[in-house]
Amino acid sequence: MPRTRSRARLLTRGLLAAATAVLATGALTVTADAAPKPTPKDSVTVLDWLAVKRSDTRPERLRVGADWTTHGHLYTNTKGKPGKKIGDISSHCSVADLTRQGYVALCHRVLRTDDGSISLSDSIDRVGRLPHGGNSAVTGGTGKYDDAEGEAEITFVKADLARFRIVLDD
Repeated sequence: MPRTRSRARLLTRGLLAAATAVLATGALTVTADAAPKPTPKDSVTVLDWLAVKRSDTRPERLRVGADWTTHGHLYTNTKGKPGKKIGDISSHCSVADLTRQGYVALCHRVLRTDDGSISLSDSIDRVGRLPHGGNSAVTGGTGKYDDAEGEAEITFVKADLARFRIVLDD
């Protein structure tokens, strides 16, 4: 039994000596240098815009499969009111589900500015009285927003006013 204990002590001493040698030679710093470093794409950009509807082809009586387009002007959000006009917005939506309380709309939206465009895709419940809202996926972009990724929170504040809070994570 004493012989087993002495082998364990020798093994422990050997491991400690090897670990000390690794630390002394700086071999551990190679592993630390291999860790990923933050890149400029790790930043987050938050856009807060308002859209004012100008035209809408939504049918009066909805049914599953009914579709429509909407077009409007895009503004900066100045304390909940449209500020500077920065572009326009177009969307194409269709009814995915219809109940007595409301409907679920599947929509693709493009927000265009002088700096580029952002493409969104979502499925939002429109049940009950306004405001309605939900999350939308940022599916791409052009110009300044090329290769955009992130999420948008959409809130339909009034029949002709929607807020887009877009978080771009690249």
